[in-house]
Amino acid sequence: MKLACAALLTLGSAVWAQPPVVIKSETKLVMVDVVATDKKGAYVHGLTAKDFRIWDDNKEQAIQSFALQPAGAAGGVLQTDYLVLAFDYAGMDAGDQLRARQAAEKFIDANAGPDRRIAVADIQGSLRIAQTFTGNAGRLKDAVTGAKSTAISVNNTKAGTGASSDLGSRDRFIALRDLATMLSAAPGRKTIVFLTGSLVADGAQKGVLNEAIEECNRANVAVYPVDVRDPSVAEGNEGNVAGVRRGRGGFMGGTLTSSTRPRGAPADGGDAGPELAADPTGASQQVLFALANGTGGFVIRNAGELLSGLQKIGEEQGEYYAIGFTPAESKEGSCHALRVKTGRSGLTLRARSGYCTEKQEAFAAGNSAENDLAKRATGAEAADIAASLRLPFFYLEDGVARVDAAMEIDPEAIKFDKKNGRLHADLNVLGIATTSAGETAARFSDTMSLDFDEADGAWKQKPIDYQKEFKIAPGQYGVTVVFSAGGESFGKITQALAIEPRQPGQFDLSALALGKELRKDGAAGAAPAASLFDDRTPLKINGVELIPTGANAFEKSAPAYCYFEIYPAAGAGGAAGSLTLQMRVVNAMTGETAWDGGAAKLNSPPGKTMIPLGVNVPLSSLAPGAYRLEATVTDGSGHSAQRSANFDVK
Repeated sequence: MKLACAALLTLGSAVWAQPPVVIKSETKLVMVDVVATDKKGAYVHGLTAKDFRIWDDNKEQAIQSFALQPAGAAGGVLQTDYLVLAFDYAGMDAGDQLRARQAAEKFIDANAGPDRRIAVADIQGSLRIAQTFTGNAGRLKDAVTGAKSTAISVNNTKAGTGASSDLGSRDRFIALRDLATMLSAAPGRKTIVFLTGSLVADGAQKGVLNEAIEECNRANVAVYPVDVRDPSVAEGNEGNVAGVRRGRGGFMGGTLTSSTRPRGAPADGGDAGPELAADPTGASQQVLFALANGTGGFVIRNAGELLSGLQKIGEEQGEYYAIGFTPAESKEGSCHALRVKTGRSGLTLRARSGYCTEKQEAFAAGNSAENDLAKRATGAEAADIAASLRLPFFYLEDGVARVDAAMEIDPEAIKFDKKNGRLHADLNVLGIATTSAGETAARFSDTMSLDFDEADGAWKQKPIDYQKEFKIAPGQYGVTVVFSAGGESFGKITQALAIEPRQPGQFDLSALALGKELRKDGAAGAAPAASLFDDRTPLKINGVELIPTGANAFEKSAPAYCYFEIYPAAGAGGAAGSLTLQMRVVNAMTGETAWDGGAAKLNSPPGKTMIPLGVNVPLSSLAPGAYRLEATVTDGSGHSAQRSANFDVK
């Protein structure tokens, strides 16, 4: 039996799924978020609507709503802030990468929380997600420290020119644009902290850069570029970058037209920002200032300002004025220029300088499909779509567990429509966990888009896999999952969920998650990553992810895998930290041992609060029947824990 044991690495994919389910809002109000600072860079409080003036396409507008947004609040309602740490590893050398990671870990410790959710992404020719949005600092730091990165910079840091440099820059601007598109699904102002090094934009790259800035404005995303390089990298080239400080509309030594100029330059026409650090040809920092000035962020100029700059970014998330106005009627999809000024002297304003007229989107709190499923969840009507469900759980912080709901659904029972020559269905899913008293303890809803080639009947041979993570306190629950693609047909499955309480620092195991498939990072044909807003934790070890299955039955000739997590006792080290694993399969009917993996010693890295494990389940040695997989782990102090999972072999 082969055991895999290591810290979790990153979740990566070059392909993105659609944003979370959203509903359209008919509001006409345009919200503009404005940061106001004094000559020393301190945030200015106490301003009123009378201190601001705003123009839409050079026509002054009446301000209809106004508020200083404290962190996590919007009109007295709790609001979630969304921030992405985006690592441009292609623009960094090894020292830059280490410096960026260390600073990011400190930023995460200071800022991650329930109302400030952070995601981690990296750019190496394409956009990858390392961690979807979460407030869990441990998971975020695992994603940062475990990310795979290039050993050297793709760009030539001395010249900043050449075909490979141009191609690399273009890819990075496209990745920023795509990341902004993903963020558009969330309401309000969003933030990208773009950690980079050498980055240029010559000739044709200007258009792609401006597309990225335009999309950030469309999605209400502020970019804070961070040059992580040591300031000594480019000593003696101060004069090369003076032009961008003075001109603000200038770019790479030229002047952009009004239709392509960077959006979001200082809103009151004030200084473009503090003096730039030296840089070869000034090219890289001109790009960074274009991104910041174009979207309402600011630039951290070099490694000497890295920690203090990141701290200021964190502070700024709750230091902006939200100004609203009603725009004139215009064609849906059209884009307009914004300009904000203040009559107060000595103030600098930063804001996006454009918006587009798409209807604002917000996360769905309920819709007709969900309401219909809710009635069926509690009703007596019999379901007619077959499915199976598994609910493995994993401990998070004290008093909280995450449940990875995995379901297999019969595809032939789904109602499909023909769309663009293919079979299409939107599968609506609702899950409700209730206590013995009938109270709702957790709830999730989702829409899964299904598309198949009608002529290819292979899709009928494989069940539809569905996965969703939700969080819940330890306890005894009944979980009901209802799903439908419309019409009268629907599926419904109910299962008991028992999660034992775990005391802080207590030695314990998670539940056992079974799967039929492993996926490697970067593997060809890998399935799309979850939505950026789907806070699901991949079951991953050393870059290999187990795809949990909802199946209860496994083919004897097919592979089967098991993933679970060990939570060592607090302070365990030395002999006390040594671990022994015993795996066996018993006959569920007779209790007799059908397979025994023997005792295996595990590597237990000191200081770890969670150790993931993966094992192969030996189906080929088992006769058809019902079985129970058991895992028992013991440490050097005699602490022991056991978990089991039932399955059938056919």
